[in-house]
Amino acid sequence: MKLFSLLTTFGLITLVCATDVFYGLNYGININACPTLDQYKADFKTIQQYTNRVRIFSLSPCNQGQLALQAANALGMNIYLGMWIDRPDTFTNEMNALTSIINSGESLDNVDAIIVGSEVLYRNDTDANSLAAYLQNVRKLVTPKGVSVTNADVYYEFVPVVVDQLDFLMMNAFPYWEGLTVDQGAAALLDHYQDAVSRAQGKPVRISETGWPSAGENYGASIASEENQKLYLSNVLCQTRKNNIDVLWFSAFDEPYKSGVEQHWGIMNSDKTLKSSLSPITSLGC
Repeated sequence: MKLFSLLTTFGLITLVCATDVFYGLNYGININACPTLDQYKADFKTIQQYTNRVRIFSLSPCNQGQLALQAANALGMNIYLGMWIDRPDTFTNEMNALTSIINSGESLDNVDAIIVGSEVLYRNDTDANSLAAYLQNVRKLVTPKGVSVTNADVYYEFVPVVVDQLDFLMMNAFPYWEGLTVDQGAAALLDHYQDAVSRAQGKPVRISETGWPSAGENYGASIASEENQKLYLSNVLCQTRKNNIDVLWFSAFDEPYKSGVEQHWGIMNSDKTLKSSLSPITSLGC
C-alpha cells in the first residue's frame, strides 16, 4: 500500500503510448544491387523506429513486390505496393508481378493500397485515358481481395477520368523543386494539398511524397542543407498534424546510387543511421 502511494505520488505509473513520427516513409532500392529478403527485413526494422508504414515504387525489378511484402508481413508493417509505369511493356511486367503476388497466397491484410504509377502524367509517360485503363485492370484484380487502388502524381495532374478510378488520391509536391525558400515550403505544400482536394471528387487525399535534401546543388531560392531539411521537416510535421493530413515522407534513406542532389533526401544516411541534424527526431513539429 505504501509502495503504491509512493508510485502514485511521483507519477511513476503513468501509461506511455508510443506514437509514430511519420504516417509513412518512402523506400527505394538500387536495382543494380537487388536486396535480399533479410536486407528488406533489416531495413524495415530500422524504419519501424519512426513509422510502421512503408511505400515501395515497383513490383517486378528484383522481385521487390514479393520480397517487400514478405518482410512487411513478418514485421507486422503496413505497406503501399507501387507499380512503376513508364511504357506499356513496363505495365505488363508489373501486372505479371502483381498477379504472382496474389497467386502466392501471401497475406494482403497489411497492404494499404496498390499505387498504379508515380508521376506518369507529369512525365508524359502515358495519357490520362491509358492510365485510367491501367487502373481499371488493377482494380479487377485486387478489389475482390479487399485492396484499395490509387495513383500518385503531382497535385495539378489529377483529371476526372483518372480520379473516377481511384479509391483515394495521393499527391506529390516538392517546394524545393519550385525554387522556394524553406520558410515558404510548408505553406506551399498545404496550398497544393488543397488544390488536389478540389480535384478529388470528395475522395480522401494523402501526400505520397514531399521532402527536402540535406546536401547537393541549390535550386533557385531553395537551399539544400541539413538545417533546411530539418526546418522543412519540422514545419511540415507541424502543419500536417494540425490538419490531420497523412504524409509519406521522401525518403527513408539517402540513395548514393543516384546522382547529384537526388542522393540526399533521406532522414537517414545510407548506413541506416539517423542524420545527426534530425536528432532527436521526436522533438520536431509543434
